[in-house]
Amino acid sequence: MPTPAPPSSTLAEALSEGISESTYRKRWAILATLCFGLMTAMIANMSLNLALPELAVEFSMTQLELTWVVEAFVLVFASLLFIASAVADRYGRKRVMNIGLVIFVAASLYAPFFASTAGELIASRAIMGIGGALVLPTTLSLVNVVFPAKERPKAIAIWAAVAGVGMMIGSVLTGLLLHYFDWQAAFLLGAGFGVVAIPVAMRIVPESVDEKATPVDWTGGLFVTLALAGIVYTIMEAPSHGWETPTISAACIGMIALALFIWWENRVKHPMLDLSLFKRRRFTLSAIAVTLTFFAMIGAFYSLTQIFQLVMGYNELTSALAMIPPMLPMMILGPLVPRLVEKVGTRWTIVPGLVVIAGGFLLMTTWPTVPSYWDFLIAMSLVITGMALVVTPATNMLMASVPRNRSGMGSAMNDTTRELGGSLGIALLGSLIANQYTSGIADVAESIPGEAGGAVQDSLAGAVAVTDAMAEQGGDAATAAAQVLDAAQTAFMDASQHAMLISAIIAGAMALLMLVTLPRGDKALSADPGHSLEETEELHTQ
Repeated sequence: MPTPAPPSSTLAEALSEGISESTYRKRWAILATLCFGLMTAMIANMSLNLALPELAVEFSMTQLELTWVVEAFVLVFASLLFIASAVADRYGRKRVMNIGLVIFVAASLYAPFFASTAGELIASRAIMGIGGALVLPTTLSLVNVVFPAKERPKAIAIWAAVAGVGMMIGSVLTGLLLHYFDWQAAFLLGAGFGVVAIPVAMRIVPESVDEKATPVDWTGGLFVTLALAGIVYTIMEAPSHGWETPTISAACIGMIALALFIWWENRVKHPMLDLSLFKRRRFTLSAIAVTLTFFAMIGAFYSLTQIFQLVMGYNELTSALAMIPPMLPMMILGPLVPRLVEKVGTRWTIVPGLVVIAGGFLLMTTWPTVPSYWDFLIAMSLVITGMALVVTPATNMLMASVPRNRSGMGSAMNDTTRELGGSLGIALLGSLIANQYTSGIADVAESIPGEAGGAVQDSLAGAVAVTDAMAEQGGDAATAAAQVLDAAQTAFMDASQHAMLISAIIAGAMALLMLVTLPRGDKALSADPGHSLEETEELHTQ
């Protein structure tokens, strides 16, 4: 068989786009390194949830402190994405990514080896959020500038696949570690990824900066950081603590800062976020698609861990292993999606993906009170498959809508939509599940005297603890325990299925929106380097 000719035309295209021959030769190794750095940040988002019971005992933490161990990372991380991306564009994407990795690793090591109070633990999580914000958007920015236009969609698809399942992989690996070790393993996991990523990135990842040396919009950065901090804090706190003074204050600060950000960005010469991008159909639709997809997915998945452990009776290890098979479609299908787009177009990739997501959520609404693993596997695999069809082209469309020298702008927008969508999903759908469970179990809880009845009404976990204690008494108490547990599980599953139905409706509505609004015949996933962004956008909409 003759040896295939070397892809000289692709190399020539890379050189014409300002990509050095050395970078072009190492591009796939660079991508692997960036994905490893990406996993460092993604793991931190979910890895700590399974360790919370141990942390509560180790540090004598209140429920509020436990909440902030999780939320401190998310709040700082989401707030700093835009400013971190702008600084990386101006002063060096590799430099900022490596600084972020060092900060992340240092904070991750401090928590298990030196933290002695809940306050120190929360502070270390907040500092991890700073590191994560410096790492996550710069990885996508680097992918966007390392690959030539023809290969960029495939590279971004691989990045999107890793980002899409990264949080779940974090949960799986943490569950495995916690089965054999204690809570320190949840921190050391992310630190281990970072320790490996730093020297490899220093050696193999090329430095990349905005060749136009666009100055950082520090004023806009301040406004958008305050806006995101206020909005994310409100989203996290309002469902559980209501509209108290801190929540109202945060909401006001967030909205005022957002208004000031929009006002400032329309006047400054070099804005942190070019608001004219929202006039481009591909940019706006991709942002909407990513936001609502993560809203539906993260919001519905919020209850799955509880279903595994409190309804299906899985332990932490079994719960972690159960999540592995449904993740495979994202990893396998994601890199192949760009080829599908080339054949059938963006519209007929994203729309069917949303329909598949809706179908998966609808299947979840048919689950019995105690679903089988096959019920979960089929429905979840459909949702993950649909995500691969939606998130990959949406991420590509968004990154193709911004100039390559401002890759950080597109990366920050992509990551912010993910974070806001996920936070909204947990806050709104999680609140819906909690409120409906409380309402559904109220009559049963009232029949149980004292604090036990309150525990049953507060949460499914409380109901399981109470019924376990009743069952140990034997006799009539054990019979009553089985009835109470069945009622609690039924109330929780009913509430969860309502959340899944809402997720299905959102996915179906998005499918209709994309069917009507996505440009017809658009099969491009990257901006044509031979045209300006305005000319490319005009071509895409024809």
